[in-house]
Amino acid sequence: MTLPLILLALFALAFLIFDIVLCVRVWWMTELPLWRRILPTLLLCTALAASISSAWGVTAVAEAVAFPLNAATALLGTYEVSRQRARRAVAGAPTGNAA
Repeated sequence: MTLPLILLALFALAFLIFDIVLCVRVWWMTELPLWRRILPTLLLCTALAASISSAWGVTAVAEAVAFPLNAATALLGTYEVSRQRARRAVAGAPTGNAA
């Protein structure tokens, strides 16, 4: 394997770990409805299934679906985490009524 392929594999592994961490963080947000907690995990599982399908010769699905689903997982997970941070900042902020 050449160096660019090794770097690409390392980037893909880092992106997968990032997606998994985001899915776990969103999963533990108990204030969200169940479907919003499960959605990033379902997207990631679908992307992994599409990636694995290339091993059986179904490369068109893997090429067309896997990366967009991984990107959607990262975007959705990042969105939910940032919304939780914003909610916590608002909840912890002083209301201005304290004397």
